[in-house]
Amino acid sequence: MPVRTVPCPLPRYRIVCRAVAWSLIVALVLLAAAFPIPVSALPTGHDAFLDTWARSDLPVAAGRVSRTWMWGPEPFTRPLREPYADAPGGTRLVQYFDKSRMEITDPALDRSSPWYVTNGLLAKELITGQLQLGDATFEPHPPAQVNVAGDPDDPAAPTYATFGPLLVTPPLPVGTLVTQTLDRSGTVGEDPALARYGVVASVHVPETNHTIASVFWAFMNSRGPVYTSWRFREDALFPNPFYATGFPITEPYWTRVRVGGTPRDVLVQCFERRCLTYTPDNPPGWQVEAGNVGQHYYRWRYEQLGQVPQDAAVYELATVTNVVDGDTIDVQFTDGRTARVRLIGVDTPEVHGEIECYGPTASQFTADWLNGKQVALERDVSETDRYGRLLRYVWVGPYLFNELLVRQGYAGVATYPPDVKYTWRFVEAERAAREEQAGLWGACPVSPVGGGQEPAPAPQPTPSPPPATTPTPAPNCDPSYPTVCIPPPPPDLDCADIPYRRFPVLPPDPHRFDPDRDGIGCESG
Repeated sequence: MPVRTVPCPLPRYRIVCRAVAWSLIVALVLLAAAFPIPVSALPTGHDAFLDTWARSDLPVAAGRVSRTWMWGPEPFTRPLREPYADAPGGTRLVQYFDKSRMEITDPALDRSSPWYVTNGLLAKELITGQLQLGDATFEPHPPAQVNVAGDPDDPAAPTYATFGPLLVTPPLPVGTLVTQTLDRSGTVGEDPALARYGVVASVHVPETNHTIASVFWAFMNSRGPVYTSWRFREDALFPNPFYATGFPITEPYWTRVRVGGTPRDVLVQCFERRCLTYTPDNPPGWQVEAGNVGQHYYRWRYEQLGQVPQDAAVYELATVTNVVDGDTIDVQFTDGRTARVRLIGVDTPEVHGEIECYGPTASQFTADWLNGKQVALERDVSETDRYGRLLRYVWVGPYLFNELLVRQGYAGVATYPPDVKYTWRFVEAERAAREEQAGLWGACPVSPVGGGQEPAPAPQPTPSPPPATTPTPAPNCDPSYPTVCIPPPPPDLDCADIPYRRFPVLPPDPHRFDPDRDGIGCESG
């Protein structure tokens, strides 16, 4: 990345900033790698979906590990409502990723449970044709004539329908070398030469009476980098071995399919939720992969079966046309409307008026991530602030950008009730950023943002009246700004939001118009 000058507008910061300049550049490189900027993606629709995706797939996106995606780089649909008889109101929130579908069937369940977000029995539905519409409610359809593995246009590859008659095949004995083969017609054969790959039938699962291939069982029990509680760490990839896959519903079979146009030996085994593949020719981290069951199922349900997707309407899409500063953007909606948006719950250092430490860097971060991008705007309780700015959470690709600003150290927490939906997340993200000295927490000698959950309390009224030469502020004017009328927070205002310049400022200055504490606010234009 190009070397940029670290902004140090305040005299007492300049010596320190020279000292941290190169360490800051290194930190920015690491931060950019930790959360790669999505190029073009539909946003995630629920923060529990974000956490589920991030646990296994953020380390892949960040380049911290080389292994298969368990969900995919980002969702490929908007959040949808799908009928489900046993969900409150008869529908549940779902969203599709390449590899599966995320579901929240009962929002009232314990959020800490790994089963709060589930992924459906998609592979089983595709193989049997039984569209599940409730715990015990199914709608019969023809099985999916969609390739399970390899190139989607390979005419010789097995389809989901191919596996239907094999659901009741007896299990391979544990310890047996896997050398059985399968073609598109469903014919099972034997090729002793496949013993060279050393795959054995490893674990028998009595619930479905099938045996899991050793390469898949090792993957289901593997450990590696995961992302939980706002930190990367080493842990089991899955909360339990069957979390992502469900139980096996077929035996493992070798098949010869085209991968990128080249014929290859691929081992396939279908489980209730996904089909796993093992391609010995792939690099080690990508030999075991989760198939694109999410794509296949969506195509089957909404194209082949003619179901009509129902938008859950949890957010509104817009394109970012301008970045005002780190926490304020201008957007244009698909119908042509334009609006200025203030990000809820966060506060970045100032770049208007007296520039604060890390302010230009935070604004540049927001510009790099959002300018020109399609984003999703989620409302909390309030529609706008008193200046007409929309108050929104901003989603971009799989990320909640408000939270990302805090976690990367570009913003502090600034909570103004009643808009508190994600406050707990932002507080935890700031705690992690402070511990790691990320962003401004390691670069600025004095934090330019409050980092608290609540705005600064209003000063206690004094018993004596103000001097006669000082105008008495109106009831909705903050006494920190005695010669102009500026309301107290919320919302948090920047110099760009007000028409005044070079006005007297008294403590505690809740809007931080006077960062150098010389008694004059918004000294530059």
